[in-house]
Amino acid sequence: MVNRGTLGPLSVCMTSLRHKALLLMNIYCLGRNLTTASSSSLLPVKLPAQREVHFWYVLPDEVKSTNLLNRYLEILSPCEKESILTMREEQIKKRALLARALVRTTLARYHTNCQIDPKSLKFRKNNYGKPEIGIDVEEKQRRLKNDTLAFAQRFFSPCEIEMLTHIVDPELRLQEFIKLWTLKEAYVKALGKGFSASPFKTFTVRLGDHVKGNIHAPPHMISKAHDITVESSDDLQNPSSNWQFGLLELAGSHYAAVCIEQDSIDAGNGSIPIDLTLRKTIPYVEDECISATDSAVVIGGLTRLSVCD
Repeated sequence: MVNRGTLGPLSVCMTSLRHKALLLMNIYCLGRNLTTASSSSLLPVKLPAQREVHFWYVLPDEVKSTNLLNRYLEILSPCEKESILTMREEQIKKRALLARALVRTTLARYHTNCQIDPKSLKFRKNNYGKPEIGIDVEEKQRRLKNDTLAFAQRFFSPCEIEMLTHIVDPELRLQEFIKLWTLKEAYVKALGKGFSASPFKTFTVRLGDHVKGNIHAPPHMISKAHDITVESSDDLQNPSSNWQFGLLELAGSHYAAVCIEQDSIDAGNGSIPIDLTLRKTIPYVEDECISATDSAVVIGGLTRLSVCD
């Protein structure tokens, strides 16, 4: 089974569609260009423009200061603190702390001149008990306990299984499986329902020819060959024209998928790319932009990497 690595990075994304901000969260990601922030403040950032996504992440292994970790703990809510402090395994506890601190400090950056205490933020969950998210990251070298096709038959749609069956090379088949899994996770999270409410078998993710061939997409050559679409068995609730994907390779070691919902004006016009900005951070210490580096490469979807402001 594709399990999330225990040592991977943690990430948070912000996107804006027609002035509507949406928070996307998850565990994982990678990359690296340096902008130093004050140790006592957060670098303010403008809200994403229309069809723009800001992707932030932190590498747990780079956060070693006990004082800094204690500072992160102080900005959490009482419920968040209690949940984290009751965890037994120290590595899991640290990752959970960094995940919540990353979300709070990232959101605080987008308020006027950061004039908001990250501790004051309050969160809600939807009816399925999950925040509104549409991002997933998986290791490229993740190994399955079972044969790739056998595992796919348990979770994937008939069309996806057929596509994988036609790939003879076992390693290439595994890579296509992981890409599909990452995209399907992102889509389910964007719906806000979770795996149990939206089984993977109930929809099909279709990859353009260049995506299946793992051909990287230069910004000036984005085309339908790089497109990614979803076909749901329940088109009334989840019309495929409402969703747009981006698929990235991060630091040569991970696949990252972003799924965003288009607004009513842009729905059906999938030719407009998503502008994606990626930053690595250690909150209150430093921020690094990786959008213009080799650490972030677009594989598929109508996505362009944008330089950080």
